[in-house]
Amino acid sequence: MSVPERLTVAVGLLDLRPEDRVLEIGCGRGVAAGLILERLPRGEFVGLDRSEVAVAAASGRNAEAVSAGRATFVHTALADADPDALGRFDKILAVDVNVFWTGPAARELEVVTRLLRPSGSLVLCYVPPDPDPAQVTKVKGLLLTHLSDAGFIATATTHALADGASMLAVVGAVAQLPGG
Repeated sequence: MSVPERLTVAVGLLDLRPEDRVLEIGCGRGVAAGLILERLPRGEFVGLDRSEVAVAAASGRNAEAVSAGRATFVHTALADADPDALGRFDKILAVDVNVFWTGPAARELEVVTRLLRPSGSLVLCYVPPDPDPAQVTKVKGLLLTHLSDAGFIATATTHALADGASMLAVVGAVAQLPGG
């Protein structure tokens, strides 16, 4: 199976270190997980998805990493995830997970804030179904507003994909108070 370009670009934006602890929100069938695990010889990957079928497929696709204790896949919605059980992460990725722009996502971003290490980063990537620049601008504005409201500092970039589509990428970190 070929890997969609949007996943390759998104994983590249994580700027992974070999020992990172990475969470993917909406891991689907585990395609991005495979790309991430290739770059984490000493790290750990956790994938969350609200679909039980997707979690089973992701676990199967990445069975070697699961058996080695390098990957775990959890069936849960982000809003219901338990940060105390999951621990803290260096990098968090979500590709085409609409909850962050379709509403305020206050609960989800509260969970992300608790999951992200102080020096960690959140990468949200979207290939809008409507390539109209006005729609892309709208989604970008909503994402940046929701992240800012939740205490993140974030920047947005657009990446041209080979098929002519554009991928919006927002990279954020929890704002640190002086001395914090």
